[in-house]
This record gives sequence, C-alpha cells and structure tokens, in this order.
Amino acid sequence: MKISKTKLNETLKFVQDISYDAGEILLKYQKKRQTLAIKDKGREGIASEADLKSEEFIISAIQEKFPKHYILSEENKSKGIKESQKAEYAWVIDPLDGTNNFVNGIPIFATSIALLEKGRPILGVVYNPSSGECFFASKGNGAYLIDFRINPLKKFHLDNKENKKEMRECIFSPAPVYEIEDRFERQLSTFRKNIIGARAVRRLGSAALELCYVANGNFDAYWEKNLKPWDVAAADIICRESGIKITEFSGNPFSPFKDSVIAAARPLHGRILGKIQK
Repeated sequence: MKISKTKLNETLKFVQDISYDAGEILLKYQKKRQTLAIKDKGREGIASEADLKSEEFIISAIQEKFPKHYILSEENKSKGIKESQKAEYAWVIDPLDGTNNFVNGIPIFATSIALLEKGRPILGVVYNPSSGECFFASKGNGAYLIDFRINPLKKFHLDNKENKKEMRECIFSPAPVYEIEDRFERQLSTFRKNIIGARAVRRLGSAALELCYVANGNFDAYWEKNLKPWDVAAADIICRESGIKITEFSGNPFSPFKDSVIAAARPLHGRILGKIQK
C-alpha cells in the first residue's frame, strides 16, 4: 500500500522532529566527549556512547509510530542489508555520521534518516545539530534546507540542476578511491586525476553532509567508494530532488545499496565520470 502525499508530508515532519531531538542528545554527549567510551569497529571506524544513545532514541520513536516497518541502522546490523532492500517499507538510519569529528570536537556531524519503499528512498532528513542545518526531501516534492537555530519556519528550496563551471572554478569533495589490496596506488591515482585544475578540495568526514552540500551548491561535486546504505540513503533523495545527478562510478543509476557514488549537476557530472572511468 503506497503512502499518500499527505501521509508522506506528515512523516517528513515526524522525522524532522526526531532528528532535532536526536541532535540534542548528541550535543549533550559532545560536551563530555573526553570521557565517552569509544568502540573500535576496525575498517568501519569507531562508535561512541553518543551513537548508541541517538540510535536508541530514533529507533524507539520509529517503532512506536511505524511498528510494522523494517529498520536498518549502522550500530545495529542484526537485521541485514538484503532484508531492508526487499521490505515494502524500511528505515535506514545513521544516528551519528561523522563520529571521528564528533569525538574530536569538530562541529561537522549529522543524523541521517531515510524511509525506503521497496529499496528506493522516498524521504530523507540530514541534520547537523551544531550548525542547525536540516536538509530534507520527499519523493516528488523537492528538496529543502531549514535552519533550526535561526528560523525553523523558513525553508530554502534547493534547485541545482545545472553546473557549467570550468574545473578551475570548482570546489570538490572527493574521497580518495582505493581497493583494499592496493590502497595507496589506486586511491592516489584517481584522486589526483580529479583534483588537478580544481579551485579547491574540501573533505568534511561526513558523507551525508557532503552530499547535501552538493545539493545546496556549497560543493560542486562529491564522489566516494566503499560506502554503506546508512551513509547515503537520506542524502540520495535530497540530491535527486534538488536536481543533482547521482550515479555509480560505472555511470549506472545510484542506489544506497551500491558502493560507489558520484554526485554533481549536469554537465559537470559527465566530465568527472569520464575521468574516473579512465
């Protein structure tokens, strides 16, 4: 049974509300970050008590309102990725994207919450509680930005369908691309091909925010490999609804269950894709 537009709008408001509340939890824990217990997850990075408390709150709120919906979250992967692709409705959550920044007191981190219908995002919210920036979108209704710290009632429409800049005018947010077996050689090769000639390069440490900054025009392009669904599911629909073209490195249409992503407005996207494929 499909969600009506009215229900989708109501659900979007619900997600904005719980994103804000989860953000308040994160801010509370960041004040005592020096004493936070940190868990090393190996190649997947680290997790802190703040990640777990934010996740606990978000999941509890969703389960209460949507008890029949599937939930996939970064810190609780007992329910698998494949199952979330097959579910009629599934929530994909990153309770704290940018944990390294968070535990070091860098104010660039976010909660990322997406609702998927049969594996495709239909709603997404990415919220940075430090800045108050809340990016959000729902299928067919456009992408927007509001600032909870300045004016939560004023929203800005994200419209970024075209980018005709020359490379020398662009600010990129690229992740060095690598394969596990030849990490440095591959990552430096592709990284170098794409940043030469750019005006500047910025890496933020939060895939969700970096993609949203492409949608907002702060960055001209973003690309990365070896991502997980919770890193990109919410930002995926925010990019799409803003007009950004988002694909895999192969050029095929992107989904949160793919492990590579390029996001940029046309025709810039094509130029970057061409370099990555060389």
